[in-house]
Amino acid sequence: MQPAAKVISWLFQPLLMPLYGTLIFLHLPFYHFNLLPDKVYWYILVSTSLFTFVMPVLLILLMLKMGIIRDLELSHKEDRHMPLLITLMLHGANYYFLNKINLPELYMLFLLSGLVSLLITAGVTRFWKISMHMTGVGGLMGALLLCALFWSVDMRIYIAVVAIVAGLIGSARLQLKAHTPAQIGMGFIAGLLPQLLVLLIGFFQ
Repeated sequence: MQPAAKVISWLFQPLLMPLYGTLIFLHLPFYHFNLLPDKVYWYILVSTSLFTFVMPVLLILLMLKMGIIRDLELSHKEDRHMPLLITLMLHGANYYFLNKINLPELYMLFLLSGLVSLLITAGVTRFWKISMHMTGVGGLMGALLLCALFWSVDMRIYIAVVAIVAGLIGSARLQLKAHTPAQIGMGFIAGLLPQLLVLLIGFFQ
């Protein structure tokens, strides 16, 4: 079972969740997204890929080579502080650049909520190693729930798939003994609640 758990952990690692979320948003049946010019579509994908995945991965690899962290899985709580700070700054840069091109508010709130989740994770990690994998998938779940609620669009397939993925991720992390059940649950909540709160505040402004 461990090889399968490792594959699941890598396929749905936290750094990939913003990109997965972006791909889902860009293909939702909302006219805001359907009317995006091809140039803007690719700008979003390239910016999100670079700032939320490629650059963090390269910097984490550099930190590993320099001995700042002990492994790529960041299995030691103390090793997570610097990667989280760097990831937070890069996510902020992605939000800054995408906010300049007048994208749908729903998507920008999704990115902003991700920043809040990172801040919460960084704060909690100083004392407790919650699951960043679950934080990522929890944030995606929160965004999809709000889409279904406010746009009255049938999101059941998306929500069901993400729920199954969340279960697989949680099981994989437990199988690998990377986290306790409490850390798994808290990680999911740390991703879900900021999405719900930020999106709700944004919609009712």
